[in-house]
Amino acid sequence: MSDVTSTAAADDGGGNRSKPKDLRALVQDMGQWRHAPEAGVNLVIVSVAAALPETKRVPSLIAQIGEGMAAIGAKRHGLTYQVSTSDFGIMAKVTETALIGLVRDLKVEMLRTIERNFPGSFGTIDQSRLVLSYDLVNNYRSAADRVAKYAEVAQRTAGEQEQGGDKQLRPLTTADIKNVMKAYEKFGTEKFVKAFVRNQDIVMQVPGKPMEKVLTEYFISMDLLRKPLFIDVEMRGSGRLFNEFTLVLDQILLQAFDQMHTIGGRCSINLNVESVFTEQFEAFIERTSEAVLKDVVFEFRQSNIVENFDEFQVARGLIKSKGATIAVDQNFPQTVGLVDLDYIGASIAKIHWRNGAEDILKERERAVKYLLDCGVLPVLIRVDNERALEVGARMGINMFQGFLIDDLIKKNAPPAP
Repeated sequence: MSDVTSTAAADDGGGNRSKPKDLRALVQDMGQWRHAPEAGVNLVIVSVAAALPETKRVPSLIAQIGEGMAAIGAKRHGLTYQVSTSDFGIMAKVTETALIGLVRDLKVEMLRTIERNFPGSFGTIDQSRLVLSYDLVNNYRSAADRVAKYAEVAQRTAGEQEQGGDKQLRPLTTADIKNVMKAYEKFGTEKFVKAFVRNQDIVMQVPGKPMEKVLTEYFISMDLLRKPLFIDVEMRGSGRLFNEFTLVLDQILLQAFDQMHTIGGRCSINLNVESVFTEQFEAFIERTSEAVLKDVVFEFRQSNIVENFDEFQVARGLIKSKGATIAVDQNFPQTVGLVDLDYIGASIAKIHWRNGAEDILKERERAVKYLLDCGVLPVLIRVDNERALEVGARMGINMFQGFLIDDLIKKNAPPAP
């Protein structure tokens, strides 16, 4: 694609830096590339929406970020696009090494600009979703899906504005948190579980053998909960309030366990370390038989463990004394091996599959092998394509969870009588 190497969001000849192109231009340029594919062309998406709550995505900040994206895109001889009100894309022909540098530069620029405008925001930014890259030769479909979603949002937003329905999201409040518990008390456990609790299986997929269910995770669906209770709330950037919110969800899961787990077998629930020291957890342990507890896996986020490690060590001792198992969630590809999961007592490590995970996991193969050698079972989660199964099998990972797995389970299920 000659445009990528010859034109860019650069100076317009009069010394003024040109603005990023729009979403329509990106769609056209991707279509041109598809008709005449060229190796080495990557689409890099920079998502301010994934990093900051709507209240902080002010026009002045977005304009500054746009200028920074355009400057970096020009430096790499690429084309820069504004793909939504707050997200950007850069299409550039770069080597693998140059792509790493491009992603790094974009993250640095984003973080600097955000911190300059909103000091103290650094710890609230989800950097794992900040920048995503797509090699168009190998991942054109994924890139096209991402661009199509931007187009869908733009079309829907335009329709809402025509109907006068352009609603601004508000921050999470303590009243929202109380309303969740009130809803649980009003509905009762059975109705609440039916309305808002969902489950998802983890399977073992060994080449040459049938897929086997090995674990069922129970969780409260945030999407289902949002619609009737706080659809107008912006959850990102809620900080401590969001932590308080998850503690309330922990209480509900512990109280509702018997109504959720009705089919037996191994199961898991997500908890905060703090929740192990609550009356609800104590009551759960007292009423749950030893035989059932041996089938229960308590999942803790890696960051939550590190932040509360002294407390976690006490919690670990209690959990293991009851025969239950510990899993560590939110191990992102780039953080695999950062924490010694064998040392902290984990039996399962849940590793997020995401765009770009294949290349990062290649670099972390020794860390994955260490987990396997220690008897810590790695599970690839958020699996949405067949490539995850292939990469997992190559690395010795044979446990998976995600939408693709859900579809495969349904496909292989025997017909209803």
